[in-house]
Amino acid sequence: MRFLECITTAVFLCSSYSGYANQTSNYAIKSFSNANIVDVNKGAIIENSFLVLNGDTIEYVGQTLPKRYLHLDTLDAQGQYVMPGLIDTHAHISLGEVTLKETRGRLAINANSSDELSKWNAKELLRWGVTFIRNPGGSSIHNLRYKQELAAGNIIGPKALIAGEIINRGEFDGLTIDINKNMSLQTAIGQQKDAGIDIIKLYAGLSGQQVKEAIKIGHKFDMKVIGHLEEVSWTDAANWQIDGLVHAMPISSKLLPKEAKEQYEKHSRPGAFAHFEWYESADLNSKPMLELYQALRENKVHVDPTLIAFKNSFYGDSQHVIGHPNLKHVHPELLNNWKTFFTFNIGWKPEDFSRARKVWPKVLSFVNRLYKEGVPLTIGTDLGNPWVIPGFSVHQEMQLFADAGIPNSDILRMATINAAEQLNIAEHHGSIEQGKASNLLFLKNNPLENIANTKTITKVFLAGNLVNEQFDQ
Repeated sequence: MRFLECITTAVFLCSSYSGYANQTSNYAIKSFSNANIVDVNKGAIIENSFLVLNGDTIEYVGQTLPKRYLHLDTLDAQGQYVMPGLIDTHAHISLGEVTLKETRGRLAINANSSDELSKWNAKELLRWGVTFIRNPGGSSIHNLRYKQELAAGNIIGPKALIAGEIINRGEFDGLTIDINKNMSLQTAIGQQKDAGIDIIKLYAGLSGQQVKEAIKIGHKFDMKVIGHLEEVSWTDAANWQIDGLVHAMPISSKLLPKEAKEQYEKHSRPGAFAHFEWYESADLNSKPMLELYQALRENKVHVDPTLIAFKNSFYGDSQHVIGHPNLKHVHPELLNNWKTFFTFNIGWKPEDFSRARKVWPKVLSFVNRLYKEGVPLTIGTDLGNPWVIPGFSVHQEMQLFADAGIPNSDILRMATINAAEQLNIAEHHGSIEQGKASNLLFLKNNPLENIANTKTITKVFLAGNLVNEQFDQ
């Protein structure tokens, strides 16, 4: 179990709750003219459009304004580009620093949780236009409280679907349930269902039989099941009907050609060294990989690559990662933790960073291949893990997809409507259409021309309320 062996399992963020002052909160009808609507379904711009928001709902969008709205004070959007709010499908909003603690004479890994960090992250996500998240694991108590506080109107932040403690074999206090020690799969998953958890996440310590059984149990409870898997192959998980897989690290030796498999099993090191050593051994055109693409495509398994988390790791000795100016938007607890203890690349030497950087183009090629093979992809950041910047890293992730050769129009779909479809929220989220949620970004420049233009945000609307003017961007 490579992440646990090297203390490189996901770290995540959380924070304490209180209402935000000065939210522009009113449910009056808002009307805009001269807006360039980004139609993510068609990958096109609808120029000179009118947009009418009625509270938390888009009431009208079109190129002529119906008579019933002529009495409204219409605001000139001045040709800005309006797109749906972004969806981060890998945002651990409610977990914090990772530490080692001595318990009963032995060292144990612990992930801290605090409501304070959830509030911090919620604000930063909105700053950069993220209006919905999937939180794929952490403290059930804190993750549920985030949703409850949102529903009560006590805080402002992206809506969320949440996982609770990650189902695992092995201890990581504050992050996982050790099903071998504490309870059965049936009990662990049933308790999360009863508590109101939305998603079951499976972790790398489980055996293949446990993964297979957990998928069946999760589906019996009508819950989606996703996995961070390592030695259990993605191909097997896809054929067992898992709903999603996370991280562009399918590092099972079963996916390697025979000779490379033998050498990898003989010489590979534990922990995050596998993130580059596996790619050194992999042949993306080999029979095992071709079978993987087919299984993912045919079983409609969506993949959340979280490229930015691994780019940060592979280049983690570089100032442009560890000295990025937007790290000021990371909660101090986490930033200090990364600087003093926890990173994915604990124990790496200069030659390890060099080897990792050499295979980085191959990581991008893998994601490009998934795209070309028709595997559904979403945009996720692994928020809470080393050097991931809340909100801003969604834009970094989209740029990495562009670096991988994926067209801007498809990247925008992955960050909006495709993610909404994968999360079963597309009825209300993911595109600018009548009847959908009025979660919107106003941009200075056209994101279809350059994906970096998603960062040219002037306004963020959440449920029809202008929320980003209170933030010093």
